[in-house]
Amino acid sequence: MDSAPYSITATAVPGVPPIHENDDLGEIIVKALTSSKIELADGDIIVVASKVVSKAEGRARKLDGLVPSDRAKEIAKASGKDPRIVELMLRESRGVLRVKPGVVATQHNLGFVCTSAGIDKSNAGDGEGMVTLLPENPDLSAQRLSAAIKNRTGKSVGVIINDSLGVEYRSGSIGMAVGLANVPAVLRADERAVDLYGRKRNFCISFADEVAATASILMGQGNAGLPVVLVRGVRYPRVSGHATDLIVSEQIEADLKGARSAPS
Repeated sequence: MDSAPYSITATAVPGVPPIHENDDLGEIIVKALTSSKIELADGDIIVVASKVVSKAEGRARKLDGLVPSDRAKEIAKASGKDPRIVELMLRESRGVLRVKPGVVATQHNLGFVCTSAGIDKSNAGDGEGMVTLLPENPDLSAQRLSAAIKNRTGKSVGVIINDSLGVEYRSGSIGMAVGLANVPAVLRADERAVDLYGRKRNFCISFADEVAATASILMGQGNAGLPVVLVRGVRYPRVSGHATDLIVSEQIEADLKGARSAPS
């Protein structure tokens, strides 16, 4: 057993300005690191809030002029949600799992289950009537950011795009990975894994989610303005996973099938 101290650090990167469509997010992150005198090292992990990625990629939407469908109006009536936002939920989702007052649980087009299809009004832009959608392809977004950072710094870093999502049957939300590059999604036991008493250990850890949650603590949920966090010192195999590796698709499909066949 390794007796050496093991620690990690998480640092919120200051100086990231408000992000707008077509901004070069990789360049902005590197400039913020440089101005803060933070030097990257190979193996560092940069966690980026999905909100700023969405804004840079033009995934902000105005609600004005958006016409909800009859299905959206029906769900809005049952949930108490804005029917225009519900319309966007339907467009961003493969299906609706359940509806109750204050909650619309969906399977997002990206495959995972979340409330409101990840659509968010907070910090979406100046004024009322703006929302952001999740990035269209967060894994690709993470890959581009990792490549951009390496081009500018020469350092090979992992990138995780996180979002605050609710977990069923638990209060509140938690930072979860929706996109990643140069880091594993999950860590699984190999044939040598044992517990402290030498017994064979079988485990599967949602590695990307754990790092995403660590960064989420520093990002905050209000006006902190800290959408980029550097996580350093984590031990992990240098492989690149995919956000879909975190999804138990078979169970979601079964639940969706049950939701479709349930009486309305």
